[in-house]
Amino acid sequence: MKNHFLIVALAAAPALLSAQQVTASARTQAQASVSVPASYSAASRAKIEAAFNAAREKNLPQQPMQQRIAEGQAKGANDAQVAGAVQKTEARLEASQAAMIRAGRTHPQPQEVASGEQAMERGATDAQIEALAKHAPSAQSLTVALSVLTKLEAEGRPVSNAVASIQSKLDARASDDAIVALLDGNAAAGTHAGGNSAATAGNSNGAASNGAGIGAAVSGAVHGVVGVGKP
Repeated sequence: MKNHFLIVALAAAPALLSAQQVTASARTQAQASVSVPASYSAASRAKIEAAFNAAREKNLPQQPMQQRIAEGQAKGANDAQVAGAVQKTEARLEASQAAMIRAGRTHPQPQEVASGEQAMERGATDAQIEALAKHAPSAQSLTVALSVLTKLEAEGRPVSNAVASIQSKLDARASDDAIVALLDGNAAAGTHAGGNSAATAGNSNGAASNGAGIGAAVSGAVHGVVGVGKP
């Protein structure tokens, strides 16, 4: 009787192995699929798919790359431009992740990596991303700090000054709300330079309201903090 079950098991093994291989192959193909417009050339498609494959291998968030494709279509960019934008985004994501790992964060979260990529797109370096990561408590997400950095960059704040301000907050173990409040200070300072004290008060209050919105939204979506970038 035991021999009978052994023979059946051995006979079924190749079929089970084949089924497992088919399932694994289907899973791999599903993971490898990328939403690339059918009108794109084979060369552009290959570059985009290669960038997505590299992102998967390194556990990088793919949404920023998909966003570049959507932006390109919306803005009428050609396929070569979109492919180049996707490749550059993947490279920044990789650099962002590597900077955080060098800073001691073994497994950076996808939103942290995406926030770092956005800051780098605006002009921050991987060394500055690494420095911020080193100043932040290990249990504190970098998403808000990096998103605020991106916003300050977009408003014209020198990157080195913005990094220093955020580092100071991180060293003081400030909350995410306190870091977001830097946007309020930046808006007030910019208005004060214009010499209009009434406008300063108005802009400061408006910035505080926007800052609160950013603090609430940034944990759910990095793109809620800054506008869409160019492809």
